[in-house]
Amino acid sequence: MHTYAFQLGRLRDLSQEEIVTVFAQKRILIVHTRLVGEHLLISVETPIDAAAMMHQLGGTKLIGEKLNPKGNAEETTFSYLSELPSDQKLHFSISGGTHAARLAVAVKKKLKKIGRSVRYVETKNTATILHNNLVGKGSHLTIIDNVVYVTRAIQPIEEMSERDYGRPSIDNKSGMLPPKLARMMINLTMPNKGETILDPFCGSGTLLGEAMSLGIEHIIGSDISERATADAQANATWFQEKFNIQHSTFRIFTSDIRTLSTEIENKTIDIIATEPLLGVPRTGREQKVFLQKQAEELKQLYIDAFSVFKKIMKPDGRIVFVVPRFRYKEEWITIDCQKQIEQLGFELLPYELSDMPLVYARDEQFVAREIWRWKLAS
Repeated sequence: MHTYAFQLGRLRDLSQEEIVTVFAQKRILIVHTRLVGEHLLISVETPIDAAAMMHQLGGTKLIGEKLNPKGNAEETTFSYLSELPSDQKLHFSISGGTHAARLAVAVKKKLKKIGRSVRYVETKNTATILHNNLVGKGSHLTIIDNVVYVTRAIQPIEEMSERDYGRPSIDNKSGMLPPKLARMMINLTMPNKGETILDPFCGSGTLLGEAMSLGIEHIIGSDISERATADAQANATWFQEKFNIQHSTFRIFTSDIRTLSTEIENKTIDIIATEPLLGVPRTGREQKVFLQKQAEELKQLYIDAFSVFKKIMKPDGRIVFVVPRFRYKEEWITIDCQKQIEQLGFELLPYELSDMPLVYARDEQFVAREIWRWKLAS
């Protein structure tokens, strides 16, 4: 049995749902899962490629692999580190709270006693692990419930930052979707590389770029705004050249969602992943009646969108669709369009570990994102 610790992102429900979905999509059988604080522990019968898994995931900070115990956590850590190559100074780090810090001091003393030249690196975040090359050296460990895990992969934070802030065209109005969330949304659709994915509210193309990075071959983006599609085209071209993407083809055009079926042939789309119009930017001073009226207008837009999706999607096509909820004082104003979408012939595609919908939100924000997953009934 092989056990791995996945350090989850800020929104743990969303992060762990993405992980188990990717395991299912890769047909990797999970024998057991357990949530311990910010870590999801997963046991499987065969080892996984942690680096490849990390490349695919958007909401995981770190993947560690359980070490075979050699006594307690301190003895296991010492045994493991003492066997690492001794031809150069050993830099190591241990995460896991104050207990881990005390354990690190004890292990460092033991290593010095056997003649090892050693330096303890205090881990502040994954950037510390990255810049000290602790993954490559195999010398970053995490203690979880007195069990020791060696880090096999960390989130590629510099590449993610480049994909977000290095793009040539950024528009705060049409490009607000965080790349990590876009990646998680795509993964929740369980994509196969040969399928066709559509983002019909593509904005400046964040989700299209993440689809390229994930190796999806056929990518379509549309938006009602000519400015947005021009930005998306520029960003997609930049992404393809910057990251040497050769397997993906993309088509981007301007279209109102309600007339999209005139641009796309019926029954040709496998996947839709999108964050639609979420309403006007919030200031926090809006009256309740305004927010309720906006919610009704958006509800009709979303129903109209699904009416078009029914025409252009293949049977059993999957959709991950964001629906906003608006904060008003101590309550949330929500948009309930589930019944109308079901009447169009769609059914909810349940999450493995969480209730529908997943929610992406920050405490200080006036708008939260509900993440719904649907399937077109065959």
